[in-house]
Amino acid sequence: MSARALFLLSPYRMPGQNTVSLGNDDAAAFLNGYLALWHPAALLGATAPPIIGSPYDYEQPQPGHLYALPESPPLILPDDWELRVATAGAASFKASADRKSTLEHLLQGLSGFTDVAAGQSALLQADQSKVAPFLGLGFGYLIVDTLFEAMQHEKLLNSTEFWAEIQQAVAALADADPEAFRKPLQAAAERLLAAREVLYPVTIHLVDFYLGDEDRLDSLCPEVSQPTNVIAAASLVEKLAAVDADRLARLRQKVVEGEIEVCGGPYLEREDALLPVESQVWNLVKGQETYKRLLDAEAKVFARRRFAGHPHLPMLLQFAGIQRAVLLAFDDAVLPTHRATVINWPSPDGKQVEAFARKPQGGDNPQTYFHLAHYLHQTIMQDHAATLALLHKQTVAPAFYDDWLELNRFAPVLGKWTTLSKYFNEVLAGEYASAASGDDFHSDYLTERTGARDPAPVSAFADQVRWRRQLDTAWTFAALHRSLTPQTLETEQGVPLEDRLTSIEDQAEAAAGSAYAQSADQSQLAKLDAALKGIQQESTNRLGQRLLAKATPGGPGYLVLNPCSFTRRVALELSGIKSPLPIIGPVKACQIDGVEAKLVVEAPPFGFAWFPQGGQVGTPAQAISMRLADQNVVRNEFFEAEIDPMTGGLRGIRDHRTRVNRVAQQLVFQPGSTMRASETRVTSRGPALGEVVCEGSILDEHERVLATFRQRYRAWLGRPLLEMRIEIWPTQAPVGYPWHAYYGARFAWRDERAILVRGINGLANATMHTRPITPEYLELRSRNQSTVIFPGGLPFHQRHGSRMLDVILVTEGETATSFDLALALDREQPSQTALGLVTPVPYIATPSGPPHVGNTGWLFHLDVPNLLVFNLRPDPDKADAITARFLECANHSVQAELRCVRDPCKASFIDARGNSLRDCTVQGDAVLFEALPGDLSELLVNFSSPFDKPAT
Repeated sequence: MSARALFLLSPYRMPGQNTVSLGNDDAAAFLNGYLALWHPAALLGATAPPIIGSPYDYEQPQPGHLYALPESPPLILPDDWELRVATAGAASFKASADRKSTLEHLLQGLSGFTDVAAGQSALLQADQSKVAPFLGLGFGYLIVDTLFEAMQHEKLLNSTEFWAEIQQAVAALADADPEAFRKPLQAAAERLLAAREVLYPVTIHLVDFYLGDEDRLDSLCPEVSQPTNVIAAASLVEKLAAVDADRLARLRQKVVEGEIEVCGGPYLEREDALLPVESQVWNLVKGQETYKRLLDAEAKVFARRRFAGHPHLPMLLQFAGIQRAVLLAFDDAVLPTHRATVINWPSPDGKQVEAFARKPQGGDNPQTYFHLAHYLHQTIMQDHAATLALLHKQTVAPAFYDDWLELNRFAPVLGKWTTLSKYFNEVLAGEYASAASGDDFHSDYLTERTGARDPAPVSAFADQVRWRRQLDTAWTFAALHRSLTPQTLETEQGVPLEDRLTSIEDQAEAAAGSAYAQSADQSQLAKLDAALKGIQQESTNRLGQRLLAKATPGGPGYLVLNPCSFTRRVALELSGIKSPLPIIGPVKACQIDGVEAKLVVEAPPFGFAWFPQGGQVGTPAQAISMRLADQNVVRNEFFEAEIDPMTGGLRGIRDHRTRVNRVAQQLVFQPGSTMRASETRVTSRGPALGEVVCEGSILDEHERVLATFRQRYRAWLGRPLLEMRIEIWPTQAPVGYPWHAYYGARFAWRDERAILVRGINGLANATMHTRPITPEYLELRSRNQSTVIFPGGLPFHQRHGSRMLDVILVTEGETATSFDLALALDREQPSQTALGLVTPVPYIATPSGPPHVGNTGWLFHLDVPNLLVFNLRPDPDKADAITARFLECANHSVQAELRCVRDPCKASFIDARGNSLRDCTVQGDAVLFEALPGDLSELLVNFSSPFDKPAT
């Protein structure tokens, strides 16, 4: 009998120091051919491990040799090579990309041997459970052998003893003990481990990622034997609980035992980077509560399948109690790149989280296993802790992954699988990164939404920010009422307002993640919108009644409430006021147009302003100090805006001092159009409101109508905003790539050197991005001037050169036709203006008034303008306490003073979960604290008791 020798014929070699360009099928056929030679029936009697040889060196087969021939790419062999094999008493088989068919071809080839080794017939029928460990050892041998070559190191594996143990294992398959073959395989695996440890004597960390899939909920609990990381939003786990309680129980058990770590954090995977800060915090807090309820463990590592990152995400994660994150994009998002596997990822305020930043290799891609030695060589040579990550998506992992697992059941030759929490405990950060800019993060949300056929791919964000501000207003008024009345006031149904607010908040925020999908129930959205307006009005009425409990009997009036931390001059249009109001106190302007009054009223921060429903008999109308509107101009004391009578667009807006045009505007259809006005009319000249309305058409190059439009310009006396309402009715809907086919508002400016700044979570970020996404504001800074565009929650913008920018309004599928924008000049705190623009103006009609403390007053007062308070809330655990959540938005630290309606007894900073962080100083009615640059903080204020101090 001739000695058995095993060969894989291929012109390629396993890549070590460099990659090799092979197709997936080519790589799979190569590996399947080599590993099939480790089948016990092929190993029996073999004198050495399989050899990878060139086809040119084996054109003449030798007796007893077994050849594996990959089907792809085709080998160049003599035409009569198969005849030569049969004549020589050798055998061959075809290796394909499919493991099962390759093994079938192997067994057919072995059965044709003219010189059959003793015992081979039984091995041909060996069970797969006994074959798999041999293939695993073969996989390990191939990678370790290649790794020695890649690292240019002498091969120190004792091949003679290693091969003797492999042959002992083959012989042991005939033993009466079905597990006897494992002992020599164990010894062989330990030799491989010892050889690899010569090259790298410490642990190689292996991190598996499985992406949770809403359409395949079984992906949340993969049937694996090694520690695994599953990336799944809390809502997916909640859905799994609803449809498969048994699988959820298995997942919970594996999480408790440490076999699976669920990485996530958010409740919903949505476009959080484009949503208000309060919405982002809700998503994280709600997610952690859901994980805890369903899995008995919170998510310790933040991760998302659809990444929605921004520079301030580490700050939000710390605020929600999450210290670790996966800084990877599993979609097409653009993120900062880092060389280290683990980095300290900071936000602009200095808060840091540990982040895993190593891009994973495709666990379902044969190329990963073909290049495995190369990847191991790279991480061993470059990282202070060798790490290899694999990403498993929807497809099933190839057989080579199972070979790897079989090898690791004997010894961690090629690394040790771990969960991310254990990994972070063992590996220190290798890079202390600097804070990223807004341009370092980008994702094409617009294309994604239009591709999903959303009926509101653009306007949904403007709706959401207004929904959020309605909620925040209701929460603020509930907290102001709590500060005046230290107990929970229940409704007639017995359900506290705070509990119903929590329920509606959950519904509204969940709608931001799903309501604008194609299958959205529009009737449910309408009910939700009505519920939001209703509960906001209820909270307004409740606070108003409390403020008017000891009202001075001065006659009927209106009570305007301010949910913002800064003074607001609000514009009101009220019916029923027929006589002019005196311009005193909170009333800054009054204009009577028939049965409707147009008013400008100033309300203090977190306070109220009361004014009568009508003036006394003989009160003169307000004198017109300046004409607020002419045929083509609207103006007030802050600016003058000129309208182009030919186009109906904005020809320019300028301040009264320099008279320099800052910015112009037109409506456009991309890729090309002309705006033409058919009518321009003045609808109000003052003294409170100047208004001009333009109507016309958007035409193509052949003068055909693409859309009709109405554009309204408003300038209120005492308000620094040029309000623009744009209405578009397309006759030709945009179709195709949304960045190339849309209706938009194009703004243009003169100075090519002007710096474009966008607001991101309240902070200004200079941007050079062609598509600077932001729903807050865009600021043009030139020398000592600034012009601010407020898109009112519309997030998608596109630059054209250095002097033009489009605010995208209508893309394919968009159903909204009305959009509200604004312009302002030289605003010191544009984030405040942006917040005020989308905040409702709550007011109630009162039968008497004013409140006993006067026409105006505040309940809380913050003495610094660069702290943006999103809302106040009643503390859920204390009957006489409220919380205030705020963000420093000017990027410098301040010593702040929050004065309260009653003397606090204690104040402290807490995180989003209510955990106490540090105490603050209390002096009389004031809480003293320091706000750090760009920091998001929450202040818990406990009031003294009994209630004994009236509103200021």
